Amino acid sequence: MRKDLAAVALLGLGLTHCAPGAAPDVATARRAVLTDCEYLNPTLHAPLPTPVRFDQELLITDLAVVEDPCRTDNLASGCPSGTVGVWTFKALMTRMAGTRPVGVFVGDWLATFETAQTVNGFTLPARADARANFIDPWVVASGCGAGDPITGAGACALDLDNAPFRLLAIVNRVDQSGPGFGASEPGEARFVFGMLDASTGSALPGTVIFEYKLPTTRDAFFWASAWHQLSSITPGTAPYLSHLQWLLDEITLPGKMPGAPNNGSAIGQVRTNERVMDAVWELREYTLQGRPLTRNRWSLVNHPLAQTPDDSLNASGPLDAYLVANEPAILSETHVVDPSLIGGGSTAPLTWNVSGGSVGLSPDARHLFALATCNGCHHDETGTPFVHVDNRASGSTAPLSGFLSVAPRRGAGGSPATSHAVTDPVTGATFQYNEPWRRTCEVTRILNGDPDPYTKASGAH
Repeated sequence: MRKDLAAVALLGLGLTHCAPGAAPDVATARRAVLTDCEYLNPTLHAPLPTPVRFDQELLITDLAVVEDPCRTDNLASGCPSGTVGVWTFKALMTRMAGTRPVGVFVGDWLATFETAQTVNGFTLPARADARANFIDPWVVASGCGAGDPITGAGACALDLDNAPFRLLAIVNRVDQSGPGFGASEPGEARFVFGMLDASTGSALPGTVIFEYKLPTTRDAFFWASAWHQLSSITPGTAPYLSHLQWLLDEITLPGKMPGAPNNGSAIGQVRTNERVMDAVWELREYTLQGRPLTRNRWSLVNHPLAQTPDDSLNASGPLDAYLVANEPAILSETHVVDPSLIGGGSTAPLTWNVSGGSVGLSPDARHLFALATCNGCHHDETGTPFVHVDNRASGSTAPLSGFLSVAPRRGAGGSPATSHAVTDPVTGATFQYNEPWRRTCEVTRILNGDPDPYTKASGAH
């Protein structure tokens, strides 16, 4: 039973309710606009013995975790066996690199920002300030000279022990599991890192996200239950940190995704979201790619973005034709963007629309299409300044976007008590979201034994 988006947009804070009953699949699941969640309604489902605590098991920014003196420091001493540096950029890249030397693996990835790339037939320009603003400070801090190469013969050996990245958050996306989010895939786990100036250690306006597929050797119920145990343990304590490390090792260690490249790495994609290397915000995506005969030596290579046309196609004939022809699917949020339109970089601000304004396309269809793109979800359509988890200084908790920081507190029945209001950039209509509530609903649904999504994930997730 799907809510009508236009009606919901006009309701403001007047929340409506859906009839109970889980959706059979994501194609008929409810919108992520504010809605009643039957699994969080105590009159319909008995509450879980321990409620899902958003900040303990779904989006973890606790300094006791992200500044764990052992797990986030490659050079720590006096630590329990097996804990040193396990949540660092270096450790995760080493696990991801397969049989390639990790320094070469990282250098090849970083070099893609310095030269133009071709992704799906579209040119992805070089980031003009990549060398001056990020690469050279790291090169110099590694004992090499500014301008020294980072790939090939004579490449600078980048200091990975002190790589200029700071852990910001660990994120559980088991809410993405289910028939509509990738067949039987049980969701994702993510590490969000902030980019640093290697010469000063100061935070820069950019993040790098490692997005791992939860291994399909176990189902969504197993993963949801394993994450949910964190809500029963006091945050920041040794038992909490130990359980979290066990859980993340089950995802990130080599061999956890049998048959996958680079010794069975479960990495799905690496995303960068920054305006460090250029004046314009840009999001890129990288996946492991290579030749079949060298399957354990693949590299991180630019990859087409999810559901996001190349920026050059905004308000163009080809995009117009797609939007008008696929409006019913867009309105039901079952659309798949024509692969020939997909680009390799997504900049902001950019307001997606048909040429000549929204003529021939309903306002709801424009919003839903744009919300599913990378730059729409990270800017105009959610009222976000391009990062949902922002960078931070040492000793400070990472700020969250309004879209992610609204409290998942229950109001009447199974409805959230609060919301994040977003003004449509074209029509001025108001949409009310509570993404933490939606994710809490989905995890509670999984823990209740229901495998079918109850809501539709907002944006390109």
